[in-house]
Amino acid sequence: MKEMIDLIRNRRTVRKYRTEQIKEEELEKILEAGLCAPSAGNMQRVKIVALQNREISDHLGRINVSVMKRPASAHVSDEQPSIIDDPSIPSGFYNAPTVCIIFNRIEGKYSISDSFCTAENMILEASDLGVASAIIGRAEETFESEYGRALMNEWGIEPDYTARCFVLLGYIDGVYPSMKPRKENRVRIIR
Repeated sequence: MKEMIDLIRNRRTVRKYRTEQIKEEELEKILEAGLCAPSAGNMQRVKIVALQNREISDHLGRINVSVMKRPASAHVSDEQPSIIDDPSIPSGFYNAPTVCIIFNRIEGKYSISDSFCTAENMILEASDLGVASAIIGRAEETFESEYGRALMNEWGIEPDYTARCFVLLGYIDGVYPSMKPRKENRVRIIR
């Protein structure tokens, strides 16, 4: 296992995936890491759906792009272009073979933070296993659609839950991205 700080430093967001599905044992470890994330009051309300159905993930990915409010001028990456960089990208899921949807209670005070702790655990475990990953937002808006609500019902996700974020998983197609420079002057230590 890598040293934790090295794992954190070297993990990258990947937006180019091969079509090959990740191994079942890798998925199980990544999901376990998500379920081991901290949660406020140890409530453990996060629910994860690991979606490996291309038809459903493509449809949700198109909805995800359609709810995107594109900034007037922004740039994310030349190595791994985002839908901000290339509006012709049809899916907010970048053809990842596995799309994990993290659900949590709508009214939970710590619902969002607990959900993103889950996502962070998942992408760090994925990185340790050599699986490429990305965290994608716009989950609430994606599942506000009629299609999204119907899926939640089909999957047994209670109506007082909402999607909080997505974790994309797969094997990278191409070269692993380099690290972007870290911006300075973002930490203050007060003694």
